[in-house]
Amino acid sequence: MKVHIVCHGDISTWILGKFARKLDEHLTPQGVTVSLGQEIEHTADINHHIVHYDLLEPSPSIQTQMVTHIDSIQKFNVLKQQLSIAAVGICLSNQTVETLSSGGIPRSSLCYVLPAHDSVLSPRRRRVGITTRVYDDGRKREFLLGKLADYLDPKNFEFIVMGAGWEPQIEHLEKKHFIVKYFTDFDYDEYIRLLPTLDYFMYFGEDEGQMGFIDALAAGVETIVVPQGYHLDVTGGITYPFHSFEDLLKVFTEISDTFKQRSDKVINWTWANYARKHREIWEHLLAKQNGQPAEHLQGSDKDGVHSIASANDFARKTTPKQKLNYFLHLYAGYLKHEIRRHWKKYSSFLRSK
Repeated sequence: MKVHIVCHGDISTWILGKFARKLDEHLTPQGVTVSLGQEIEHTADINHHIVHYDLLEPSPSIQTQMVTHIDSIQKFNVLKQQLSIAAVGICLSNQTVETLSSGGIPRSSLCYVLPAHDSVLSPRRRRVGITTRVYDDGRKREFLLGKLADYLDPKNFEFIVMGAGWEPQIEHLEKKHFIVKYFTDFDYDEYIRLLPTLDYFMYFGEDEGQMGFIDALAAGVETIVVPQGYHLDVTGGITYPFHSFEDLLKVFTEISDTFKQRSDKVINWTWANYARKHREIWEHLLAKQNGQPAEHLQGSDKDGVHSIASANDFARKTTPKQKLNYFLHLYAGYLKHEIRRHWKKYSSFLRSK
């Protein structure tokens, strides 16, 4: 299959040019012959347009159209005319598909593929702070910190400790490859600077409370402390209560799972999947054009990328009320744009006076 990506903007600087570059980069390893340009290539099997606000010219090849930012009646009408030539408009979301179809564009002319990220970001380490000294009688239960190090992933947490006596625990954390910042002496200025940078304030002791708990709350920091003493007198002040090590481990497991689950929501929103879904749509369209059996394409939640290829049985009738609501939405957007534009001009005029 030969695909020509028609990008009408500068692919090196334009954000939508990135979509063209990423399709080129990830379609080639999938066995697709790819070219890029600003004009249609009539010898290609597929001409895919990266957003084009002018009417498309007819071509013997199949044409598809990336669809985004249809925020005016003029753009809607241009797209509607484009889709009388293009085989399908490929939107960036299901909502856009449903919105455009409610405005009267045939549902069979629309599908969507979710955008992607560069797979270079990952959740940062959460900063956990401890601000107390250790005593010979073990009243601060410092052993819990060393024990935590045996169960936690050093990619998920780093520790900031201020107070004398933590050397054995710090050494154990460092052996487990945790990032640790240790202050053996209490430094008030550093303490005040440090607290607001924490994600969590932690205190192991079971001796009525710790003053750092109050300061942490004043700084808006979440707390992992024993429910005791004046800790209990702050309604909602304890984010994660615990007593035993098992309780504490559950707290850190919950924290780890929470931000991992958030990150995992887009784990499959990759450029490789973005390109693959486009390839599947184009293969579907080529099979239909050549009279070959072509099953309807429908993505699944598990791969995080969804597409529904053009198919007559996805067409549905749009009620007059749906059309009216959609065009009222577009007109309201137009009015907001015009009001902002004229207000900006008027403000500039007033400043010039």
